[in-house]
Amino acid sequence: MTETHPRRDDAAGPAASPVEETFARGLRRRLFSNRFPLAAALLLFGVFFVAGYLPGPVAVASMAAMAAISAFAPVRSALERRSAEAARASTPRGVVRAETVMDNLPNPLMLLDARGTIQTVNKACRRFFGDSIEPGSSVLLRFRSPELLSMVNEALAGGTPGPAEVLERYPIERWFEATIVRLPADASDAPFLLHFRDLSEVRRIDRMRSDFIANASHELRTPLASLNGFIETLSGPARDDAAARDRFLAIMKEQADRMSRLIDDLLSLSRLETAFGRTDFEPVDVADVLRAVSTALAPTAAEASVTISEDVEAIDTPDCRVWGSRDELIQVFTNLMENAIRYGAIGGRIDIVAERTPVSGVDSVRVTVRDYGPGIAEEHIPRLTERFYRVDVESSRSKKGTGLGLAIVKHILTRHTGRLSVTSQVGEGASFVVTIPVWAEKASAENEENT
Repeated sequence: MTETHPRRDDAAGPAASPVEETFARGLRRRLFSNRFPLAAALLLFGVFFVAGYLPGPVAVASMAAMAAISAFAPVRSALERRSAEAARASTPRGVVRAETVMDNLPNPLMLLDARGTIQTVNKACRRFFGDSIEPGSSVLLRFRSPELLSMVNEALAGGTPGPAEVLERYPIERWFEATIVRLPADASDAPFLLHFRDLSEVRRIDRMRSDFIANASHELRTPLASLNGFIETLSGPARDDAAARDRFLAIMKEQADRMSRLIDDLLSLSRLETAFGRTDFEPVDVADVLRAVSTALAPTAAEASVTISEDVEAIDTPDCRVWGSRDELIQVFTNLMENAIRYGAIGGRIDIVAERTPVSGVDSVRVTVRDYGPGIAEEHIPRLTERFYRVDVESSRSKKGTGLGLAIVKHILTRHTGRLSVTSQVGEGASFVVTIPVWAEKASAENEENT
């Protein structure tokens, strides 16, 4: 029977303790982590020793000191890694997920503590309100809206307030509907969520609708009042006055024509806004459209002592057509040329220049209608395509303008995937530039399939 004994390697000496093993591993890790500066220092000291700049004992002592420093220097990468791991371990995963969700929501959100101090904001909040919204500041000091402050104070006091409307004027005017809700006690350290819903587009549309109704009513009321007045006059004092009757009938005819033009433009605008389909589209020769419009408006231009100059040869080719409605494009260029004749007549000339050019990487037809009249001030240009907007109301009415021509142009060009741009300087005339993509067989086939 044989006895078994634990194997012992006498040559290796006694086994190392756990503390010694930990120290040895740490020493090796530090030396390995600092191997590059250690090697560089040892090499430098060796070169100085060989060159005779350092005595032997000094060189050896310097190398030993460098090795000792490297052996006991902290390992930064390991410390940073442990610190990051500890930070991640101390942050609840639910909080990280909540912040991620907040940042991906389109509306501004804030988490508030029980005193109204902002704890967290999402990206939309910073985008809408700028850098003035920062964690650690009080929401009661950031906003000046009495309705919002009352709502927040009521919620902090334990109540359940309703929504409040907030108007922010900087950097641009925006309307918001603000609501505040209390979160569950275990959901977050910030017990209140303040939410903002952007109402700016809704308010803009409501304002446009109310302005449109007011303007349309005003435009129709004026000629109607004039007609009623002349009718009463002709029915009474001027019943037997032939000269007055002829003069009043001419004015009544002018007012009736004005109402007719206004109603026609309103119907055109309504039809364009509700015309979603494009079943009437076909390849259109823009050069032919421009010539037809110039010919039709020649008598009007001659009456106003205006010369129309055309340069359309650049697009007068079979492969330079656009996909659209010929009648609508005639309406576009008729409106632009009539405006140029009305408001730029003092210049005596209108230039129509058409060219084929790439616009944003798309082969396009670009038509410029330029007059040499008084021009348009810069502050009016962004609003020219609004309904009933006029630079000079009295001048526009006296020249038989309805204030809807450029709004119709904008809607037609939108249907044609085109755009209108305006450049002008006071005293130097104005240029209205129409850009429409060139038609291609492939695009035509796709449109026919869709329709």
